[in-house]
Amino acid sequence: MATAVQTAPYASPRPVPEAQGTALVGRTPLVGRERELAVALHCLSRQARGGGIWITGEPGVGKTRLAQEVVAASQAAPRGARPLLAVDPGERPGAGDLPYEPRAGAGGAARIECLTAVEVPDAAGPLLRTDARRPRTLWIEDAHLLDAQGVAVVLRIAHRGTHKLLITANADEAAPRLHTLWKDQYLARLDLAPLDAVSARRLAAALLAGRLTRPGAVRLAEMSAGNPMLLRELLRAALCQGLLTRDGDQWHLGDGTPTSSALRDLVAPALAALPDAERDALQLIALAEPARLAVLETVVGAATLLRLEDRGLVRGRAHGGSPGPPPVGALSIAHPYLGQVLRQDVAPLRSGEWLRTWAAALDARGGQLPVERVRVTQWQLDAGLVPDEPSLLDAAGHALRGHELPVAARLAKAAWRTHRTALAAELLGRVLLAGADLDELIGFAADAGADRPDIAARLDPLAARALALQGRHAEADRLIERLHGDEQQAARAVADCFRGGADRELAGAAPPVARPGASHRTESALLAMSALCRRGRPLDALEIHRRLQRQGAGERGTGGLCDADWLAEAHAVALLHAGRLEAAETLLTRAYRSAAEGHRVRVDAQRGLALGCALYERGRLREALPYVTFTPAYRVGWPPWQTKARVYAALIAGCLPPHGLPADDDTLHGLSAGRHATALALARARLAHRDGDQDAAARLLGAATDAALDDEAYGDAVTALHEHARLGLPPHPGALVGLPVQGPFLRARLHYARALATGDAKLLGRTCHALADCGASLYAAEGYAELARLQRDAGRERAATAATAQARTLLRRCGDVATPPLYFLGDGPSLSVRERTVAALAARGMADKEIAARLVVSPRTVSNTLYRVYRKLGVGDRRDLRRMLSA
Repeated sequence: MATAVQTAPYASPRPVPEAQGTALVGRTPLVGRERELAVALHCLSRQARGGGIWITGEPGVGKTRLAQEVVAASQAAPRGARPLLAVDPGERPGAGDLPYEPRAGAGGAARIECLTAVEVPDAAGPLLRTDARRPRTLWIEDAHLLDAQGVAVVLRIAHRGTHKLLITANADEAAPRLHTLWKDQYLARLDLAPLDAVSARRLAAALLAGRLTRPGAVRLAEMSAGNPMLLRELLRAALCQGLLTRDGDQWHLGDGTPTSSALRDLVAPALAALPDAERDALQLIALAEPARLAVLETVVGAATLLRLEDRGLVRGRAHGGSPGPPPVGALSIAHPYLGQVLRQDVAPLRSGEWLRTWAAALDARGGQLPVERVRVTQWQLDAGLVPDEPSLLDAAGHALRGHELPVAARLAKAAWRTHRTALAAELLGRVLLAGADLDELIGFAADAGADRPDIAARLDPLAARALALQGRHAEADRLIERLHGDEQQAARAVADCFRGGADRELAGAAPPVARPGASHRTESALLAMSALCRRGRPLDALEIHRRLQRQGAGERGTGGLCDADWLAEAHAVALLHAGRLEAAETLLTRAYRSAAEGHRVRVDAQRGLALGCALYERGRLREALPYVTFTPAYRVGWPPWQTKARVYAALIAGCLPPHGLPADDDTLHGLSAGRHATALALARARLAHRDGDQDAAARLLGAATDAALDDEAYGDAVTALHEHARLGLPPHPGALVGLPVQGPFLRARLHYARALATGDAKLLGRTCHALADCGASLYAAEGYAELARLQRDAGRERAATAATAQARTLLRRCGDVATPPLYFLGDGPSLSVRERTVAALAARGMADKEIAARLVVSPRTVSNTLYRVYRKLGVGDRRDLRRMLSA
């Protein structure tokens, strides 16, 4: 059976400076097609002769680009080797690292020829006479253009089974006979869907070499609806119109809609010969979308709407703006870019007339829904009208609660600019805080509140949070002293949180949690959950979450630093610390996907960072890395989250093989500790250990452990003790102390450190089992690797072999990792910690003198140590060491 795979006003043109005109990368990177690429390569390599794949999809979806990559990968790969893929460097490696191993005599060994539809009939004779021992791979581009003779030739080639076929075609336009290729199982069929929201945003950023800022990437991804060709043309048009402006090494997209003759040609067929009544109805839907169906039927008539639906120009949506199944509550333009074009083409007088008609029709139906109020208010601003303050504030607040930050910012600024009230000032401050525009918020609070005490009272709590986020703690403390009551207590809890004091943070946050009617209850509860996790009490944190759910979490997206929308993330983090790693990953994946597909700027990166950290704890490092790698188009913006991302990126890089992604010595430069002090110490210790400075690594982790114990942050202390043991450093006294931590995950990490400190093989075996049950595959594999050494040193070879097998089984879930416990796993007699360190440095290519300088020993000592390593492992040189280390 054939295989089917589904993947989820004008700006006047003006001369463009040369730097702008050449801003786009030369060749469109392959983004979001890793799975499809692997499938295509597999289909071309699974048999020696015949077979192949038919790649289909809508125009512009990337069929030719995928075929180009298939050809390049097949020709570049030697037999039995995995091809190097020319994908975007920012791609998610976990999705792209699919196994591709061409069989001998297939795939990568076959000659590939590219034929157009016109060339196929002329090539028929030579192709059909080819010796069966010399198979080729034929790439037939735009096969839907084949005439009857060409179709017959392709069918004969497929029937003969000598050559492989790689066909790209629009399925709807291909001749019916051509479809027998996949219906009769000669070829597998691969259906390319538009890129999902995440991949479209990554492609938008990649086309400008990763320098496009996040609001621009989101807008372009939304306008293109995942069509790579349309996305690239939108960028070209934006460059030509001057909508893309450069600020240093970053590109910013302006508010206009990119247009060009090429883009007009893409939408022209949809609007060609459209009757005036239908075009007017389409413009109204574009202006009002999502437009309530019941109201549309009274304004333009059901018959007109049916004709637009038959033409594929509109699509149904559920009430509230999210896509949903029937019954349909609202209509939107089928393609987002078509909606943009229709809106900008509406004449001002016509737009104003449609606005009055639509508002009156909504009022006749009982008033406007929240999403309609947002749209109508924007519509009024577009038409040059001034909405009243309640309408502006209501619409801006709804946009903020929905995390539509650009819309919320536009409406809130209009409210402040027009009305200058304390409520407008507070709402604008909340929008700036939510959008991570911290400097603008601090300046706005100082200016607007200078001679308006009522405004200062509303903006000072927000400015205090902004200062705390920036690490300007002395200024934040002075501002907090001017606050009163719950406002002061809540702001102080936030400041303590980012200063890094778990005990102070918990003390400041806990009282409002206990009072259901207190202000900032949700924010305080979430801070308390964070502090409890740091203190090793995740079960208590989960109890707070249950209490919040019973009492009601309050308003979504209120614009505070934390609101009810954070509950899923806080819940997942508590589950992770409590040992339910798989449940935490599931929750965070769902939250990230929801934010990304909803184009929620900043929120997607915040949820993605939490997901990346969870994947790190699960041991899936390659998969985690893109989530913690921030770019101009993917970042939170708040400094503590930016710091956390850099720290975890360094931690992950330090656990990858030497030939993988090495840790950058500058990654951690200039970072302040704050609430991520323990994680920062771990990253710096791992970097020092990688360079052979075990004393520095021990000092860093020892100081982090002592600081956490002094602060009663027992969760942080366990993390540091566990890392201490993972690096094979001399035991810290804290490993032998019974720390009051909750849940099997934290207890198992503490027992890991204790078992290695005491050499207790039974305790280590129980610990490995507990870590595997929690879902921490890498930690469990490391434990089994250490257990194998303990068993081998004790002469229990069968037990050592069993532990090694357990470690290797768990490592299959982790991908390519290389941490000290896994070095030379199962290869002969056990190596001491010093021997493993010297061997690892030698495997990186360092000379004896360089290793001696790093370890502060003599070159002769290094030489003697390496001699013992070579004898134990049965190797002869550094090349063999590198091979065994990578394995």
